[in-house]
Amino acid sequence: MVIIEVFKCEHCGAPLDVTPEDIIIVCPYCGYPNAYDRVFTEKNVFFVESLPKKEILRRFHERVQKDPDYRGIRGKIKVVKVEGYYVPLWLGIVGGRGNMRYIIYEKEGNNTKAVVKFKKFEMESLVCVPARRNVYDLAVEELALKFERYGYLSFKRIEDTLKYIMDVRPIGSLTPEKWESLELAFLNADFGKQYAKMALSDRASDVAKERRVPEDVELKFFKFEGDVKEIALVFYPLWKVYYDVEGGTYFVAYDGHYGKEVLAVEPVRLWRKIHYALVSLIGIAIAGFSLAIYGNFTYWEALVHAGKGGSVLFILPAIGTYFGFELARGYGKKVARDVRVER
Repeated sequence: MVIIEVFKCEHCGAPLDVTPEDIIIVCPYCGYPNAYDRVFTEKNVFFVESLPKKEILRRFHERVQKDPDYRGIRGKIKVVKVEGYYVPLWLGIVGGRGNMRYIIYEKEGNNTKAVVKFKKFEMESLVCVPARRNVYDLAVEELALKFERYGYLSFKRIEDTLKYIMDVRPIGSLTPEKWESLELAFLNADFGKQYAKMALSDRASDVAKERRVPEDVELKFFKFEGDVKEIALVFYPLWKVYYDVEGGTYFVAYDGHYGKEVLAVEPVRLWRKIHYALVSLIGIAIAGFSLAIYGNFTYWEALVHAGKGGSVLFILPAIGTYFGFELARGYGKKVARDVRVER
């Protein structure tokens, strides 16, 4: 005889669909967060309390009044939805060693030579990955990047690191009554500790490359091997205010604990498009002028008599052409966009 254990909601008794990696299961019938896999007895599972909805709305309206992008359309802005939830984030202290090989180009008289450089380094840092692998959310990714900026402040214990950057509280301290009083829903975490360690290790390698590889070099080889020393799961509040204006829907995402903006997707006003178009035209002018130099007979005559400085004189128009083209291309794309992402 096979006995199938049915996991039921602690609040309403409804059956819950549970997988071995689930940590918090939100009841689809009553919305109550249920603990699974001993989450309330784990030492390194935390939550951070959120500001109330009315405070987030107040900050949004304050933004509308102060931001020049909303000038002339403030009366047309209509809030259509305010959405808040606790985002599960895995944070870990990862330490390890790496090495790289890259090429730099050095001037030697009139010639340029390629020099191969080798470099070894050690790094210990705080890294963060969203605990929802099946759902991509730009605001959540930006929230995770925000915490990684404190990476150099990692203490020996991850709890001490977290307490330095946020007001964490052990999830085990929550009573059922406290769960019900929380204004935001808890999103399910898609994966547990083992997968989290692999994800944090991969992310640590990316962070090491971003921080350790010198700028303007040609990277040939990079390797970082890190050990995840300690990890924690943090349920962090995130709010989104959705609003309609001039036929489009946009949103501003807020750090639910501090009330600071995480990300804003807003309309591109006509004056901004004009600004982008003017900069794009300037780029075209720079590229055209620089390219035209190569067709000037006087330029080539000056190049012949330039001597050692001839190589620099030859390269400068090429640099100007490239810079002008990139300027025109980048701002030309912005002209065609109807939304702007502000971090």
